Amino acid sequence: MKKITKLSLVAALTLSSTVYANTLAEAFAGSKVTGEIKAQYFDKQSPSDGKNDSIVVVGGNLGIVTDSFNGLKIGATFQTTQTVTRDIEDTNDFLNTMDASGSVLSESYISYTLSNTTAKIGRQYITTPLVAGSGSRMIKESFEGATLMNNDLPDTTLVLGYVNKFQGRTDGEKGPGKFNDFEDGAYTLYAKNNSIKELTLQAQYLDVKGITSSTDKDVLYFDATYDAGFAKLSAQILDSSNGNVDGTMYGLKATGNIAMINLTGIYTSTTDDGQVYPGAGNGADSAFTALPVHGGLVTYMANTDTMVAVAATKIADATLVAYVGQVKSPDHNNLGGSDKIDAYGGFVEYSFNKNFSTKVMYENAKFSDTLDDSNALRVYTSYKF
Repeated sequence: MKKITKLSLVAALTLSSTVYANTLAEAFAGSKVTGEIKAQYFDKQSPSDGKNDSIVVVGGNLGIVTDSFNGLKIGATFQTTQTVTRDIEDTNDFLNTMDASGSVLSESYISYTLSNTTAKIGRQYITTPLVAGSGSRMIKESFEGATLMNNDLPDTTLVLGYVNKFQGRTDGEKGPGKFNDFEDGAYTLYAKNNSIKELTLQAQYLDVKGITSSTDKDVLYFDATYDAGFAKLSAQILDSSNGNVDGTMYGLKATGNIAMINLTGIYTSTTDDGQVYPGAGNGADSAFTALPVHGGLVTYMANTDTMVAVAATKIADATLVAYVGQVKSPDHNNLGGSDKIDAYGGFVEYSFNKNFSTKVMYENAKFSDTLDDSNALRVYTSYKF
């Protein structure tokens, strides 16, 4: 009897193993593989010395996500970059953003989905208003930690997250970004709701534990967008504390169409108590007035008002965008002690087909004080498969 029991147990274990292996094999067989081959050319006139630097980099990424196995999935994304040529007149302005050769495993995670809840643990891309990795350079920024997303509430997405490591664009030593400790860890809660017709609400809180208590940071973000038919009207608030420095930003945006032209007017203003902390990662640049090339850094300074006007249209498979903006800071606390920065620029994006596209961007920023103009030209090409 014991012998039969043992044989039955062995047979059951063998059968279970066989079923498990087949299912696991099917999960891997059903994997989705995506990739991208990219080339980027940047030319930038530095406002500090007035000299131009240029760089050409090539690279891309390859990602794989298995099919679901009882709710479990495994995902990984590999990124690589190679500096082809660089022309640096003085300071290498690309050292911390683009000038790198090498590879990095930017995503390596396990996710588990049960009903309307998905947990993801490991290296992963995160895109929320206050925690976001920038993808505007060859190497996209990534985080290591855990996220929990839930959609049980009608028309509502909730995300709870913790990150303890961050991978930047480069390591500052001509290599790709490495996963380094992000302060002493950060916690976030994000919510998005569309339950009211034509109204979209977003809110997020981020708590960053500094290496010391004096470097603790926290920020609360809220925005609302109402589609009034003739126009979309938006408002936002960022309220932050960075150590002993508090700062608050308010923003308004209106966008609508006249014939085939889309017009947008944007305004943000910060209080005079201190610089606003925008969040974790260079992609956490949620100010409405963030410029496509120079970003929103200057708009977060204390006692600063920013206005931007945008016109956009689409002709055939090309998207054309032009904009002008002005940043005013009576306290002279912006770059180079400037009290005013005038900017203009635009970009053209063209899709040859669903896989192959190119984008050309130009932006000029003129400073009112000691700095030279900052001219920036960017050319992106991308083939996705």
